[in-house]
Amino acid sequence: MKRRSFLKRGLLSGAVAAGAAVSPLGLRQGFAGDDDVLEDILDDFEGPEIRLDIDDVKLELIDGKRVFMWAFGLHDDAPTIPGPVLRLEQGKTYLFEIRNRSTSRHSFTIPGMVSPDGLAVHVELEGKDDSDNSRKSILVLAKDCGAFLYQDALNAPIGRVMGLHGFCVVEPKENITVGNGNIPYPTSVAPQAVTSLFETLGLEGSVFPGNGWKAKSDREREWIFNSVDPRWCDRFEQGQVVSAGEATDFKPRYFTLNGNSGYDAAHDHDCVPTGTIGQPLILRTANAGLAWHSPHIHGNHVYEFSRRSAKGELRLHDNIREIDTWTMPPGEIAELLLPFKMPPDIPLSKRPPNAQEKFPYSFPMHCHNEISQTSGGGSYPMGLVTDWVITGPYKG
Repeated sequence: MKRRSFLKRGLLSGAVAAGAAVSPLGLRQGFAGDDDVLEDILDDFEGPEIRLDIDDVKLELIDGKRVFMWAFGLHDDAPTIPGPVLRLEQGKTYLFEIRNRSTSRHSFTIPGMVSPDGLAVHVELEGKDDSDNSRKSILVLAKDCGAFLYQDALNAPIGRVMGLHGFCVVEPKENITVGNGNIPYPTSVAPQAVTSLFETLGLEGSVFPGNGWKAKSDREREWIFNSVDPRWCDRFEQGQVVSAGEATDFKPRYFTLNGNSGYDAAHDHDCVPTGTIGQPLILRTANAGLAWHSPHIHGNHVYEFSRRSAKGELRLHDNIREIDTWTMPPGEIAELLLPFKMPPDIPLSKRPPNAQEKFPYSFPMHCHNEISQTSGGGSYPMGLVTDWVITGPYKG
């Protein structure tokens, strides 16, 4: 099938499936079933495209057990749980092409993001056996900066918990500089508390000596927490359906961070924040599962500067506190600053270069919900835990 025909089919079928409340194109009133207008829209669109597949997969857990789940993946790449981190540039419009190769019906939704005409981003897709309705396209406007969680909202929250979730990060068009570095939100929308936090980074004599935060670098990590109930996995593999009303019967036996647990998470580059003293890093954390979590970090305290609700509503904090534990309800996103400062618990007399506490410093992050530290009903500490590492002194 030619791309033009593929897009046309997806856009038209999306208009029927989504109904009046949701626009599959963001310009639905503009074509309204008129093929010629639709052809013109496709001809004129020259923006970036993102192509995602939905697949049935087998996820290997920390004890070697393999369970049936669903996963997003870029076209022709291996599907992953969570799905790939999508980085968008503020102000641009993106064409998303979604192809469902799973045997089940699914949807694609990004709470908090909109189409160019301001409607919710949402398309529904039939299973792969219905090829006419298993492919949809939708225009997404990267209007506001921040972190979003793309997911399957059909029969919510079942699809999200069963693996269909991933981060979408909208970055400022140009790096916005404050103090000695950058800030991830425009100063026109960031409260003074957020601006001051990033302005202070790297200033001589401040509590955060070293560098400012650097945008579009490796100074960020995305953590998605999830939990797995193998009974649900078995039922879907057998072609049964778990309804949203059965969520109260969810009994997780595995707890994951970016699809990994325990030892695996503590040795995965995408899970482990790494850097020297004075290299601050942004942690974007989301809870895709149904269990509440309380991540607790050792070594440094962190500074939560934003929170996005499960419905996609953003709150930038106007009062930022120094914390070592934060609460993550299902579906929420929290952004925090990990300053990478010298751990204050190491006395001055014991610090390098002439003392016993030598680099690297490895510290744990674990959840204070104790059951989440286990896997398979009791294997400890093979649950929601990872490390973060200070590799050396400030290098300037």
